[in-house]
Amino acid sequence: MTDRSHRVALIGAGRIAVVHHGYARGVPNARVVAVCDADRDRAEEFARPRNIPNAYDDIDEMMRREEPNIVHVLTPPHTHADLAIAAMERGANVMVEKPMALRVSDCDRMIEAAERYGRRLCIDHNRLFDPVIRKARALVDKGVLGDIVSVEAHQGVNPVEGGAAPGDGKHWSVADPFAPLYNLGPHPLYLATEFLGDVHGVQIAGKPLGADGLLREIRILLEGDQTYGYVVFSMGAQPYLNHLNLFGTKATARINLNTMTILLERVRKLPKLVGKLTANLEPAAQLVQATAENVIGVALRRMKLYPGIGQNIREFYRSLDRGDPSPVDGAAGRENVRLLRIIEKHFSPGAATDAGKGNGHAREEPWTS
Repeated sequence: MTDRSHRVALIGAGRIAVVHHGYARGVPNARVVAVCDADRDRAEEFARPRNIPNAYDDIDEMMRREEPNIVHVLTPPHTHADLAIAAMERGANVMVEKPMALRVSDCDRMIEAAERYGRRLCIDHNRLFDPVIRKARALVDKGVLGDIVSVEAHQGVNPVEGGAAPGDGKHWSVADPFAPLYNLGPHPLYLATEFLGDVHGVQIAGKPLGADGLLREIRILLEGDQTYGYVVFSMGAQPYLNHLNLFGTKATARINLNTMTILLERVRKLPKLVGKLTANLEPAAQLVQATAENVIGVALRRMKLYPGIGQNIREFYRSLDRGDPSPVDGAAGRENVRLLRIIEKHFSPGAATDAGKGNGHAREEPWTS
């Protein structure tokens, strides 16, 4: 099938829009035709150095004039549902940054709109497309690890992850005590469930809100069909670590998402004492090789920041060309938000449910990322 030509528009002119634009413009059959932001000056400042033809502060006007068939929604998550639905209603397929929304009911509205208007909806669970996670997926599919016994994911928080929002306000990701969870918490949850499968039960432990209003450490036990997943979200431990460990009956894969390396540990048929003395040698050799490959990749510009975002974008566009399902559909995004809501409710029992009037995240803010 011949690839169709795509007209791409970005909604939101924040820092993550820079990443999406960089990858979208690299797709041969795609052209970024417009950017829209609640702050018109910000949209124009974003568009000008990137040679994006048009900048808008009104979504309806942008959709009417530019007629994009793909829209990236890159705004704070409380705005995702309304913006994505508006874009789908006006003829576009939509990629939405994580988390899909802040309420399960908003996820349901987005899924229903995609079905009603015949559009594709893709959620940017970008870590699933990182090279090391795809390698781990291949190891599992080939049976190298055997049966998965358990899954562990650890998500640390970079102290400089937060950033300033336009004007004097805080970026949405640090705007309140639960915002860091909704910003970075999606990653370990969707990574764990990718290898765990459907989640039937959730147990949560952790310290309540501290004197500074922050959640320091959250530990979540996820019950799957055959095994368990263990997720840690830490705002206290330093240095901040992003790890995924897959424990199998034949081997264990230890994945470092900061350094983009994967170590495979297997039982060796060696005398017990020799095995103990040499246990570090093979992982060390793997680490040296992986590090060398990454250095070469960076030097040759084959390895970039947020590689999973680029791969997700390419696969989403390709799915539109071929009529395939979205790489990450609305159901996957909805499940991620469902788990986030369970965690928040555990630490804030008085928080409104999806059927209520909303929670602290639903306040009105400029829709810039």
